[in-house]
Amino acid sequence: MKKKIALVTGGAGFIGSHLVDLLLKKGFQVRVIDNLSGGRLENIKHHKKNKNLIFKKLDINKISNKEKIFKNVNYVFHLAGKGDIVPSIENPASYMLTNVIGTTNVLENCRNKKIKKFLYAASSSCYGIAKVPTDEHHKISNKYPYALSKYLGEQSCIHWSKIYSLVRQRRV
Repeated sequence: MKKKIALVTGGAGFIGSHLVDLLLKKGFQVRVIDNLSGGRLENIKHHKKNKNLIFKKLDINKISNKEKIFKNVNYVFHLAGKGDIVPSIENPASYMLTNVIGTTNVLENCRNKKIKKFLYAASSSCYGIAKVPTDEHHKISNKYPYALSKYLGEQSCIHWSKIYSLVRQRRV
């Protein structure tokens, strides 16, 4: 039986590396792309000799829309992005570049390679100071550039889903 292939953007980050652990444990071949600006190789080094893991240092802002690492992928888990509110106020353009344009670059690779299973890691910051519990129907209130950039990334995912039949999860 052919192994399922999962690609994890931001797979050397804290959350991404734990997802990589789980996917490898479940028998997936896992491809990780990470520019290591927030992630660390130490987070996945215990898989160094695992033949089911491929790591490529790659910046989602700079990938072409025909990146080879997406070939034959069944699932894309898009966790790469810039986080944190205060730095986004100081440098909003870099957040828009990564969280919107970078997400678009990943979506375009999915479209070009006909990948139908895509998960986007959104952010609760899109809701501002929300009542608890918060559901996905809560009013959006982008108070900071980080929240706006994550919301625009999510809207890009919704658009690609509608126009190009990309399957996605809502506000994970």
